[in-house]
Amino acid sequence: MAIRRIRIDYTVYRPNHQRGEPCWDFRTLRRAKTAARGLGSGSRIYRNFNQTNKRGQILGDWWSGKYFWTWDGMYFSREIDTRRFNGSEDAH
Repeated sequence: MAIRRIRIDYTVYRPNHQRGEPCWDFRTLRRAKTAARGLGSGSRIYRNFNQTNKRGQILGDWWSGKYFWTWDGMYFSREIDTRRFNGSEDAH
């Protein structure tokens, strides 16, 4: 039986992100914040949790946290992702 572990990564979305547009995944929050600053005010960072096996291969199950960070040009603010709880199909 494979040992299941949780790997955390961060997805960065540009301001006014639309479905089908590119997004970027990073293993560390520091790199995600750097990318979000480069994309400009309004970019968002979501934390994702992935189930992996002992070798680090993703098993297919993943979910995101209930918070995300928004870059306002000066600071990151943590906000609650209400779209997840309102039944919206477009969670990001």
